[in-house]
Amino acid sequence: MKKTIIGFSLAGLLLAGGYATTSFAADTETSAKGELSWKFKNKGFGLHGRGVTIDSETVLQRAEELGIKTEGKDAETLIGEIREAEILKEAKKLGIKTDGKDAEDLMEELMLAKLKKEAAELGIKTEGKDAEALHEEIGTAKLKEEAKELGVSTEDKDLDTLKNEIQTASLNKKAKELGISTGGKDLQTLSEEIFTASVKKEAEKLGISIEGKDIREAWHEVFSVKVKKEAKELGISIDGKFIQQIAQEVREKKVADVAKDLGLSTNDKSTADLIAEIEEKDSAKLQEVLGENFMGIKGLGMKELRGSHGHGKDGSMKQRVSKEGLTDTSTDSGSL
Repeated sequence: MKKTIIGFSLAGLLLAGGYATTSFAADTETSAKGELSWKFKNKGFGLHGRGVTIDSETVLQRAEELGIKTEGKDAETLIGEIREAEILKEAKKLGIKTDGKDAEDLMEELMLAKLKKEAAELGIKTEGKDAEALHEEIGTAKLKEEAKELGVSTEDKDLDTLKNEIQTASLNKKAKELGISTGGKDLQTLSEEIFTASVKKEAEKLGISIEGKDIREAWHEVFSVKVKKEAKELGISIDGKFIQQIAQEVREKKVADVAKDLGLSTNDKSTADLIAEIEEKDSAKLQEVLGENFMGIKGLGMKELRGSHGHGKDGSMKQRVSKEGLTDTSTDSGSL
């Protein structure tokens, strides 16, 4: 029997609570043997999720929430036990029998169950289809939904062509909103201009002068001020905390507030648990909080500022933005 290989971030602490759109399809890799490897991101539970920082304190906290004894155990051991506990918890929640099954077998069943549920919601027939087939159909359906929203025709187009046209349409739409000319520009150039314009726009809103600063330096300053401002509005102390920790607390508070607005109980639940429940009840609400990376630009964040950079003639930093990165929604420091 062909086994599905699930790629877990941080030693296996990721179980997806939903199946994203373009990035979900783009992050799927099928090996030469036909085995499917999924890099589930964004809507996870356990210790991994969008904008979550993994440290010893987080590991200990999650272990205690799950009733796992921590004395005499290192982080790696606890991570393994947390992962198994999360899988068992989710399996029971979905009515999957757990007796005599190890974590990997349960994970296979969980993924298939979640795929079937998502497929059914999209009107996709699930009978007789394995996880790989369902995954591909869900990815295609999501792409077509996104294309429809952007006014992109899907007729007689393969997935690669459709993804490229969606990327182009999405960038053109954002460029238009920012008053950026799109004529004669490739996706990389356009994405760089959009990112730069967005940083400048946000800096102006926050009263920050970025004159003479390269875009990376400006981004960090704007991000820091934005996070601290939101923390203050939410009543979160920033004393002695690193900016990433503040950003994580802001994210957690936003998720908890949305859960309360939807009438969901937050008692004894992690942020990841709440994300899964909000996704079930009102995915649009979740998208408002977690759906975009940086200042309303899907897929533009720290990823575009990593790796090699070159100075342009004006002395500013130029980002090398790959086509794959344009719709990526992975965790980055710009995600709140």
